[in-house]
Amino acid sequence: MRIAVLSDLHGNPYACRAAIDSLTAEGPFEAIVVAGDLCLGGSNPALCLDMLGEIGALAVYGNTEAYLCNPEQIPPDDLHRKQTPLPPIQWTNAQVTEQQYAWIKTLPRERRFSPTGNPCDDLVVVHANPKNLELMIYPPMEEQARLDEEIYQPDDDPALCDVLTDLQAGVLTFGHYHYTSVRLWHNLTLVNVATCSLPTIDHDPRARYTIFTWMGTRWEFSRFWVPYEVDRELAALRTCGMPNWQRFARGTKVPGSGLKNPLKRAKLGFEPPLGGFLGLSRGIHPRRGSPFFNPGML
Repeated sequence: MRIAVLSDLHGNPYACRAAIDSLTAEGPFEAIVVAGDLCLGGSNPALCLDMLGEIGALAVYGNTEAYLCNPEQIPPDDLHRKQTPLPPIQWTNAQVTEQQYAWIKTLPRERRFSPTGNPCDDLVVVHANPKNLELMIYPPMEEQARLDEEIYQPDDDPALCDVLTDLQAGVLTFGHYHYTSVRLWHNLTLVNVATCSLPTIDHDPRARYTIFTWMGTRWEFSRFWVPYEVDRELAALRTCGMPNWQRFARGTKVPGSGLKNPLKRAKLGFEPPLGGFLGLSRGIHPRRGSPFFNPGML
């Protein structure tokens, strides 16, 4: 069983096309899944949805889908209240077709892939976490400390425990927090596939996706970073007519834009080396009770 997962396309057709072209060459797959945040925040939301439809991609409902379907509902946290004002939501809703909007409203909050029938071996795809659309799952504690000299979400954080404790799965994969990471939490492997679009917390503008492969006793995953025409998306953002477009170009060298990281002052750089067409790293989810193995970037 092979499952390709990408997330947070945010209506960026150039990133979407580059990711689709790359993962198509890596196929075939039992499923291609987008872990939410499909079309709010980019220059051409309808085109992104068309491209996903052409390849038969599955998707899950993310927080920006909730904003599109309930535009008058105020986001529950300060971060998204500031970053997602109403005008871009209204503009995006005006761009997508009635059929696309109806499809968005029907999306589930979870996709589950069961290679053995034992739920403890399952790969579960959500947007942010298994119970809600907003709470971010941060990188491992040591990575949080490296990024900001502070641990925001320890393993015993009550909110984290609340959303993860009852989950039966081997691997939980998600997006929402725009930073690629792998975290071992008790018997769960937490794989953040991060954003395929802008803005990026790590300042790396490349599109990215992850392939999960069931190897008979465990899931292995391979990450891919794919260059795309970022300048064309930035130019399209300037001229597409979306209000407050600068908010969706944070972390790029655009006048009037800037990175606003949920961590206060992250000291970040590119994750994999920048040589070649694809950046690749690999990791392994073991069966319960086995030590976690992550060989890093190859």
